[in-house]
Amino acid sequence: MAHFYNYYYVGDLNLTADDLGRSAPLLLTFSKVQNGPKGEVLPHLHSHLELFYFESGAGIFECRDKHYPIKANDLLAVDSKQMHVQYSEKQNVPLVYYCIAVDNLHLTGRNANCLTDRGFFLHSFENKNNLIYRNILRLLDELNERRYSYATKVNAIFCELLTDTVRMVPKYDPEEISESKLNNRKFLNEVKNYISEHYAEDIALDDLAKISYMNKSYFLHQFKKLFNISPMRYLTLVRIEQSKLLLTSTDLSITQIASEVGINNPVYFTEIFTKAIGVSPSAYRKIVTGQIERY
Repeated sequence: MAHFYNYYYVGDLNLTADDLGRSAPLLLTFSKVQNGPKGEVLPHLHSHLELFYFESGAGIFECRDKHYPIKANDLLAVDSKQMHVQYSEKQNVPLVYYCIAVDNLHLTGRNANCLTDRGFFLHSFENKNNLIYRNILRLLDELNERRYSYATKVNAIFCELLTDTVRMVPKYDPEEISESKLNNRKFLNEVKNYISEHYAEDIALDDLAKISYMNKSYFLHQFKKLFNISPMRYLTLVRIEQSKLLLTSTDLSITQIASEVGINNPVYFTEIFTKAIGVSPSAYRKIVTGQIERY
């Protein structure tokens, strides 16, 4: 008689996948870096998540106007949109580390491409005998050797490495989430301000997403959630409001006004203006300036 021990049916695991599995994170870049003393690299930020594993040396990590010591066998995760820099503490001893850029990460209660709401996560290993470092070396080997189906293997190792990292991060609390929302509001308000100042320029959705340091789909969702309007619709309304001012305060032609507010096609301008206001631009000018009476 057959006996089954530790039998698991995994065919339907995709139906109950966790948020890490559903978001399908993407490995953007993998690199080995050597940094010198302070000043060699300037503070910077990214829209993606960065994972660092420090292989040798010792140094300083700066984030949110604070300084933290880092050393060999430290694992550091820097969240999206966090101004940061890392450098060696000694002039002649470089800080050597592996850097992994991760995109399309969406964890429950977190901003896009963020593991925490503190800006970063730092974990110290006693030595190189740990899962993270071993998988980094496996990644390096697959990328160097490029054996059959290496891309599939690279993605599998990357997912394992990322999962192990996420498991190390402490669970979030409600106070942290409120801080996350404040950060979101700050960057989205910057997008609104940018639109108000640059409406006359050729603005694409990708441009606005870059300003927010969010990926495009997440930016669209968050902007509409906060302001109850899509970013491109908001841009259109700003342009229409500016055109209304020009229609009543200048003698510019409709074509000129369309160009002044960033719309190069006067026919399209007339179409969206009429749809939003209820009358054509020329009729609006006559009504507001008293040239005709509106019934």
